[in-house]
Amino acid sequence: MHKGAIGFFAFFILLFGCSARMVYQPSPPPFQAVTLPDPKAYETSSEKEEVELVQKEEAKEEVKEEGKEEVKEEVKEDRQKEETIALKSEIPSEPLLLPDITIADLFLNSKRGLVAILDNRGDAPFPLAEGTLRLFWDGQLKGSYPLSNLSDQSFLSPEENLTFFIPFIISGRHEIHAYLDTSSEVRESNQENNHLMRIVQGLPVGPDIMVRDLELAEDLELVIVLGNGGEIDLRKGVILRIRVFVNNQKISEFEHFTSEVLKAYLGNRYPLSPPYRVEIGGISKVKVSISTKLSSDDVRIENNVLDRTFIVFPFRIGPQGREEFTFFVFPFHSREGDQEKRFKTEARWSGGRASLLLSLKGPGQAMTVPLLSATSPIKIEFPLLHGMVQEESQWKVSVTNLIEKRVEGQIIIQHP
Repeated sequence: MHKGAIGFFAFFILLFGCSARMVYQPSPPPFQAVTLPDPKAYETSSEKEEVELVQKEEAKEEVKEEGKEEVKEEVKEDRQKEETIALKSEIPSEPLLLPDITIADLFLNSKRGLVAILDNRGDAPFPLAEGTLRLFWDGQLKGSYPLSNLSDQSFLSPEENLTFFIPFIISGRHEIHAYLDTSSEVRESNQENNHLMRIVQGLPVGPDIMVRDLELAEDLELVIVLGNGGEIDLRKGVILRIRVFVNNQKISEFEHFTSEVLKAYLGNRYPLSPPYRVEIGGISKVKVSISTKLSSDDVRIENNVLDRTFIVFPFRIGPQGREEFTFFVFPFHSREGDQEKRFKTEARWSGGRASLLLSLKGPGQAMTVPLLSATSPIKIEFPLLHGMVQEESQWKVSVTNLIEKRVEGQIIIQHP
């Protein structure tokens, strides 16, 4: 009995212990950051060293992470800057407009004067007050000319050019250098074209014989008027060869000995008539040429020919009558060195004093020039400006008799 109670009590304790282990299972604690124990808690030096090593490694990892973040931020900022620059480059910027003044040409005119042509090939006006033209003749400075003194303009616009006549005369062969100095305040798109060199050949100094004019005498005989446009007088006794053509046919050719001096600079008129009469009537195209035996007697031959068209209208007008005539003028082209083109109209009559009204009308609204006179002749003369006759044009001339008697005469028209 006593042994059974002891066994039963032992069985009961065993059973109670097993059931207690099965019922009590505590839940795992939540995740928390591991905190290293204070190295002072360790008694051995090796344990302290291990703790310090771990802390250093942790610190290095944190520094690396922070460095990576900083690098990422820098890369991001660089990319943003590159994108901003790319966007700005895609936006078209306004170009800077600058002038480009250049010496386009340098040459001698018919009077042996030096001519310079300046162009503005840039995109902005060039202020002429900021430029000076310097000229060197065979390596020596001959003159400096402010552009503002050579022109009335203040600016030279883009694609515009100016022609400057330099105030000196060149004779013989010379090397001319032209330099254009601009102010430092004016920027140009190209300063490499601000100079030009030319070799020019000026005519020698001497007489320059020319046919100044053609006239008709009272009997409609041709009269040739000569002149000397040179710088030296033409002496008396020079032999001139003269040819006369009417409507493209040679009518007269002769030699003439000058009976007086032809003064320089057109100082006098020298009229002469062919030895055999050359009478002009109707519509006549007259051409006269001259030449000298010695080249030194005429240094320039370009102006030795003169062409003119004559139109002669006879009229007979009763008391207070009027007559009108129509004619055509053809376009003409002027060459450098040509004489001035002039238009002449003249009314002649016989029988003493008379009151006649002469009127000339050009094409469209070009002009109306009435002129009244009591004595013969009446003359209307004016220059034909460039572009005035660009195509074949119709003109009208009329004469009106204001008195109570018959009047007879001719209207003589002369034009290029």
